[in-house]
Amino acid sequence: MTIPKDFRICFPDKKIYISADHNWAFAAWELHKRAGKIKPNATLIHVDAHLDDIWDGLEVEGLHTIEKSEDVFDVAGKMKIENFIWPAVGTGTIDKVIYISQYSHIEDPFDFEDWNLFHPEMKPVKEILERGKYVGLRYWNLEEFLGKIDSQNVKVLTEKPDLILDLDLDYFAEEDADTVMVSLMDEQKIIVNLTSLRDLYTWSLITVSLSPFYCGGNDNALYLFGLFSKVFGLKQEDALEW
Repeated sequence: MTIPKDFRICFPDKKIYISADHNWAFAAWELHKRAGKIKPNATLIHVDAHLDDIWDGLEVEGLHTIEKSEDVFDVAGKMKIENFIWPAVGTGTIDKVIYISQYSHIEDPFDFEDWNLFHPEMKPVKEILERGKYVGLRYWNLEEFLGKIDSQNVKVLTEKPDLILDLDLDYFAEEDADTVMVSLMDEQKIIVNLTSLRDLYTWSLITVSLSPFYCGGNDNALYLFGLFSKVFGLKQEDALEW
């Protein structure tokens, strides 16, 4: 089976929304906020091989004039797979982020000391930071995060009632320069990690990206999705398109 680029299914009763590409997570978050299913300024826990922290998603056409659900999908469709988090901060859907990412080499995505925030194009970033938005923590893997989960730094970010889990299945891929040759983590380790994420908090919303290209192809992505479905108790006959 080839996973189409526009693949999107959901399990509303479990508050789980799946897409082939990660930019559609923005749409799920935004729609749930607008429907009153999550409160504004939620905390995002982003588990991914990559940070996906590119700020230029704030410049996507139509972001600040969204009125209806069709607008949400139109805007999300214009985003890239690495710039969908900042726009959600810009619309007030999230304001705190915990990154769990092993392959992005930026030590601290919340360090803006070397940024020229007075450059005209940086205005939306500067305004967000001046409002005290986009604060958080970065961990290199889930094990490191779980070791710090009882720390005050983590508790401050996760004390809100609305917590969003955002998972890219490429988190479970071993780093490789050739994405076609990607190998995956040991299956039991994947299951343990997924179980830890499932039980970590009472999630208000869960978004998952299959990311076949970064998982090493469709077969790997579908295998990982199968493990996710088993751990999270998903039945394919219950899936709805969204």
